[in-house]
Amino acid sequence: MKRWKPTLELSRRSLAIGLALFAGPAAAKAPPCAPTSVLFVCPAGTVKSAIARETLKRRAARAGVAVRVASRGVHPEDHVSPALKASLLADGIDPAAEPLRAFEPQDAAGADIVIAFDEAAKAPGLEGARIWDVPSLNSRYPEAKAALASKIDDLLAELRVREGRPCRNSSPR
Repeated sequence: MKRWKPTLELSRRSLAIGLALFAGPAAAKAPPCAPTSVLFVCPAGTVKSAIARETLKRRAARAGVAVRVASRGVHPEDHVSPALKASLLADGIDPAAEPLRAFEPQDAAGADIVIAFDEAAKAPGLEGARIWDVPSLNSRYPEAKAALASKIDDLLAELRVREGRPCRNSSPR
């Protein structure tokens, strides 16, 4: 008479189900990914970079996209004209919502995406930055606002894609 011997043979499906059940709670406890960090830099830090920062923060919040946004100026100085201030107030944008800060190369090193406007792109530490060409917000507000909105739309689409990817220690600029 043959004796029955228990064997451990699992189908691929059974193995996958078992692993999923075993790993499920551990995967659920994994910490969430840090939001993508975006740094905007312009020559003075009070117009293009600050307005881009506030626009991205507002639009990302409305879209449910997690992002950390900062802005800097290569040579910080207030360049917001009275006409621009009035236009921004009408649009609910306050570029002075955060303190004006000077750009330091470590700011770029700590960001996932770095965007430079105008000649700020030539500053040391911004060699790998994306360059956004936007008309003057002080003298051509409607046109500049539309150009900036289009670029922010593209950036938000990219941020949505990044949210769907697995966490990484560092991201390309």
